Amino acid sequence: MQPTEALGQIFILVVDETYGGDEETWDEDSKRYHAALEKEFEVPFTEANVGPGADIPAFLTIIATTAVPIWSLLIAAFFLGKPINDNLAAWADIGRKIRSFFGKPVLLARHGAAVIAVEAVFSEMEGMPKSIRLVSYRPAHIGDPEDPARYDRSTEISENAPTLNLGHVRHIFEIEADGQLFRVSVDGKDAKAIRI
Repeated sequence: MQPTEALGQIFILVVDETYGGDEETWDEDSKRYHAALEKEFEVPFTEANVGPGADIPAFLTIIATTAVPIWSLLIAAFFLGKPINDNLAAWADIGRKIRSFFGKPVLLARHGAAVIAVEAVFSEMEGMPKSIRLVSYRPAHIGDPEDPARYDRSTEISENAPTLNLGHVRHIFEIEADGQLFRVSVDGKDAKAIRI
């Protein structure tokens, strides 16, 4: 049974770098890598698989958002397409926590990808806007365009892709910030924002 990112949670999935090595020692190598992740980040990780059809072993942790108590409200309002005018600095606070894992091969579910997308918009605007609003969200899959400019405009806000599929998912966001529209592609820890 694969876990599902719930409201207020942010999944961080670290791909098991030992997979694909020596088949005879992989089990032990993977256990050592798992223990090293827990020691390095001081959080528990559980095993997960992010590769449908072909295994992509990973380790999952859920970062605590209690330092930003309003996070559950912010992310809920964001994915309902409601304008967010207050607490925009909270996105940067959560973003710092997420980026602390970026020294590893990281995959993000919808909520973490949203944080990275919003930060990409802030960067593109060279500062924090007064208001942001999610216009659309969709997970893109293998075979879909890599260039965010090649997507049609949308107003649909899709559900989170299953955790099992995250090894092959790019997150596509359309975000309005101070009246300007941006499309952001988030692929693992990489984000690309364009004005549309």
